[in-house]
Amino acid sequence: MKQNIRELVYFCNSLIRRTTVLMNEKTTRKTYPLQEYYTRIHRSYDLVNTLFTFGLDKQWRRHTVRECLAQSPHKILDLCCGTGDLAINLSRNAPPDTEIVGYDLNGEMLGIARQKSEHLRVSPVFIQGDAGSMPFSNHQFDCITIGFGFRNLTWENPERDRHVSEISRVLKPGGSLLILESSKPVNKLIGLLYSLYLKYVLVPLGGMLSGDWNAYRYLAGSASGFYSFEQLSDLLAQYGFELKLNRKFLFGSANLLIACKLVRE
Repeated sequence: MKQNIRELVYFCNSLIRRTTVLMNEKTTRKTYPLQEYYTRIHRSYDLVNTLFTFGLDKQWRRHTVRECLAQSPHKILDLCCGTGDLAINLSRNAPPDTEIVGYDLNGEMLGIARQKSEHLRVSPVFIQGDAGSMPFSNHQFDCITIGFGFRNLTWENPERDRHVSEISRVLKPGGSLLILESSKPVNKLIGLLYSLYLKYVLVPLGGMLSGDWNAYRYLAGSASGFYSFEQLSDLLAQYGFELKLNRKFLFGSANLLIACKLVRE
């Protein structure tokens, strides 16, 4: 019951914020098909991730959870939570009084997340909404995690700056943004092999299992072309973050980056 009330409050806040944003917009947004992609591939998404990473993505999420909980946060937002793996892992390992919210735009992905979390004694609250107009108060969260979703919010996305601004708004000063994300390895030879693997393994594998080749062409392209550490550091610095590399996984094909929101004096 408590979770249902909380979800209703978040929904109402989201509706108010979303209406305000739309009323204030003076330009027409560029069509961005990610929502459609994830709607079409949501059933096979977890399976493709597991096969593509040889199951290592589970270890990477566990490391992200440990780094997040080491900061003893009371309120955690798992942004772009998708099918809920990271949020559920957080709930399993966090103290019982920790408030964990999973937030995603795609209702089908959230439906899977809710099914996965039914057996948990304390389940995350899963909320559907736009990352560019989140239904949360200023400085509400001690920690924000985002697993393999940050490039969707920023890479060639016309709403990039609005997304990063919202992340900064809802995170407390001194809080941390943990970004677990794919990236092209810096080593040129490994980077070439990685690009070939994306093109000739991920795209056919995802395309055949999901039936949507375009979605996986996008995901492969965004993983290969995503920002370098320096570019990402410069972007986040504009919104008051200091970025640090926490750990590289699989030769740098995935990284955990931690951005601390600086305290303004």
